[in-house]
Amino acid sequence: MSSVIFGGTAAYHLRLDEHTPVGERRIVTTPYGDSAPFVWLPAVEAWFSSRHGEGQLQRSAAFVNHRANIWAARELGAASILSWNGVGAIAPGLAVGQAIVPDDVLDMTRARVHSPPPSQDIPFTFDPDLRARLVEACAALNIPCATHGTYVCTEGPRLETAAEIAMYGWGGAAVVGMTLVPEVWLAAEMGIPYASLCIITNMATGRWHLDPRRDFGPGVGVKGLQVMLAALRV
Repeated sequence: MSSVIFGGTAAYHLRLDEHTPVGERRIVTTPYGDSAPFVWLPAVEAWFSSRHGEGQLQRSAAFVNHRANIWAARELGAASILSWNGVGAIAPGLAVGQAIVPDDVLDMTRARVHSPPPSQDIPFTFDPDLRARLVEACAALNIPCATHGTYVCTEGPRLETAAEIAMYGWGGAAVVGMTLVPEVWLAAEMGIPYASLCIITNMATGRWHLDPRRDFGPGVGVKGLQVMLAALRV
């Protein structure tokens, strides 16, 4: 059995062989079309896939083929899934460059396709052991990391309004992104433990005055990959 890493923001800038040995590259044919490419990382016995494309940003979060990718993860023998995502900060005290390992998710998407359909009999939780591994990896790499918080997933590809962000904040969301749904639901349906690292790339709409920085550069991908590799070596 192996693990799967889904790379998010800036993963498309990475040259994997500069960070870890690489093996074969595979694209899996699924009932939902071809998956994104997967690359074998023998040092951690994991398959790596950049959700948004290779070499460049080819698709935004709203257009990722999650059904094909999660199906492929299962076909490749995934015993667990780790991912990273660029997010906007909502909760007070969070800053650009910091990480957060969410322990809950708020689904505000409307038109994304789920298949198989979400089951009322299978509750979703981020896997506690995988979450702990991500927290430990951040500590080992001296990356400031909040250990709890709710991730709210919006439909995209447009940005949220300030009023929407305020509402999500009232509902308890700490960070906002567009990536994890339906990926987390599909992983749960297939019985694959899942955890994610959220890297704060900017403040959410209506909070830019608190910190105007926006960081979507290659360093975000390097940070995400380093944490994934360290977590799988724990």
